Amino acid sequence: MDIARIYNGQAVRKPFTGQTDFQFDCIVVGLGTAGAVAAIAAAQKGLRVLGIEKLTCMGGTGTAGAVLGYYFGNKGGLFESIDDRSLALEKQHIYTPSRGINAEAKKYVLEQEALEAGAVLRYDSTVTGVLLEGMTLRGIEWFSPEGRFTAGCSVLIDATGDADVCAMAGCELRGGRDFDSQAQPYSNVYVYLDQGKVNFRYTDSGYVDPRDAASISEAVVSSATLHTHLRPIYEEDNRMLRIAPLLGIREGRFIDGEETVTLENFLNQRYSSEPVFFAYSNADNHSKDLAFESEFQQRWTVASSMWGYNFTVPIPLGALIPEGYDGLLVAGRCLSVDHDMAACVRMKRDMQKCGEAAANAAYLSIRLQLPLRDIPYSELAAALHETGCLSAKDEIRFKETLSVHDETNPIVHWLTNPEQIKRGLAGNKPGLAIWSSFLLRDSIRAQLTKWSTSMENEHLRKHAAFALALLGDEAASPVLREIVREKDPFVPKTSRKYNQVRGYTAIFLLGLLADREIVPDLTSILMDEPGQWTYEDENKEFLADSYELYFQYVSFSIMALARIGDSHPDCRQEIMEGFHTLLGRSSLKLSVTFKGSTDIKCDMNDKIRKVIKETLQRWNAKVS
Repeated sequence: MDIARIYNGQAVRKPFTGQTDFQFDCIVVGLGTAGAVAAIAAAQKGLRVLGIEKLTCMGGTGTAGAVLGYYFGNKGGLFESIDDRSLALEKQHIYTPSRGINAEAKKYVLEQEALEAGAVLRYDSTVTGVLLEGMTLRGIEWFSPEGRFTAGCSVLIDATGDADVCAMAGCELRGGRDFDSQAQPYSNVYVYLDQGKVNFRYTDSGYVDPRDAASISEAVVSSATLHTHLRPIYEEDNRMLRIAPLLGIREGRFIDGEETVTLENFLNQRYSSEPVFFAYSNADNHSKDLAFESEFQQRWTVASSMWGYNFTVPIPLGALIPEGYDGLLVAGRCLSVDHDMAACVRMKRDMQKCGEAAANAAYLSIRLQLPLRDIPYSELAAALHETGCLSAKDEIRFKETLSVHDETNPIVHWLTNPEQIKRGLAGNKPGLAIWSSFLLRDSIRAQLTKWSTSMENEHLRKHAAFALALLGDEAASPVLREIVREKDPFVPKTSRKYNQVRGYTAIFLLGLLADREIVPDLTSILMDEPGQWTYEDENKEFLADSYELYFQYVSFSIMALARIGDSHPDCRQEIMEGFHTLLGRSSLKLSVTFKGSTDIKCDMNDKIRKVIKETLQRWNAKVS
């Protein structure tokens, strides 16, 4: 048997010649949102469970992180009874009432549930190594104020949120988006007394690397001292109670699992038929530099303005098993999804379900003496149905629809009737019709071409061109050029928020089409000043002011020009001159704000320079 530890960021294995101090059936590392439920569920199944937690409480984001409410996610499962018990405890007047789940009550209930089920809890403890036989996990090493210990197990559940145990084991990990590995912004929760009840609000505060202690430390201090949190005066109806000691980190590392769930596969209707739970939300990406996100996410969020549409996603057991490993599961946000899908599959309800699913998989693996990947799905599904973690209601909703829901949450079917699509494109909520056209492909192309040349309705003509461009049809180009040249300020109302301006959406689509004719117009945009832009205040949550609108035009223009230059080498000289002129402007100050504030800025100049530098390097390599 070997012991693997992290040295200078790398997993290093050495022979383990000692004896383990303890033996358990299942060890859960990290007792946060997913891990707390995993430990309780495993212990309730009769397993001998050890729970390791670096903090001094259970519950993670929902307790120490002070996120007291739920943002979507599916109901059902063990966490519901835990929440009910927390509410009952609150009503006994032991705790100040909360708007949402009472964090202090839930801490207590989680501990009591775990201890009543027979779990052993170790707080203030950090895992420092893992025990392995080949590719099978056999235990952990951890350090606490009492010293260093080891424990063996049959199954280990990594619920650290950032796949820390998996990293020690040498699993393949990834994180962030392709362009710059940037994850979503983190937030810091401010807890206050609101008319006699505990309430909370948050401000997205920046970007942080959860694997970097210095980055975490800086984020904790800087976010807590923002004017949104640390104020000179607190009013009677807004008495500050505390700032959450645990940051709201939405995204860290992901494992490469036996199965991976991606947004592109899901929206192209490729998904698992053997889910262990269903996730439910929109693709809730809080980043505002969308031009640097994946092309597919931009097709959904920018071209179609579908950010606010919710969908139900089946998550298979394979997404919880690191590829090639046994005796190891993950629970929580580090499961095997891509950056695009992680924005949906991270909600508190669903992550608690993920913990319960992992616990049941561990139990069956131990009871049946089978590798995790070989557990009979029928038995696992039956166990999860018993508690409601896997819900028949969610399965029916998923199977009978295409799993997409609008902002008011009724079931929404993709459109297939051309007249319905035409009406959708002609209105101010065109997103569903645009995406339905994308799914219909060639069967709707002729109608889209006809509508894009029709003068009967401006929305119909322009939105039909959007749908054509998503199909890669150059017939859309004349209309898209017109939209760019007039800097069309129209903002659709497809989503409840985060809709995208028609002017720069057309730029994105012309980049997809590699339209060389638009090059002079895009290079001209790089020379413009922010004051020339028509800003619609109704879209304020995404665009705080005209300067942010200007950044969107500049960033989408640069990305489109890079795509055009990739396809048309003879356009590169003109594009490069535009790039150099932009970078040479001493007054260039590009920034975006964060969700929850209109004045906390994130500088974007370095990202613009990165895009241009990488583009020019790529072209020089091709020329040489």
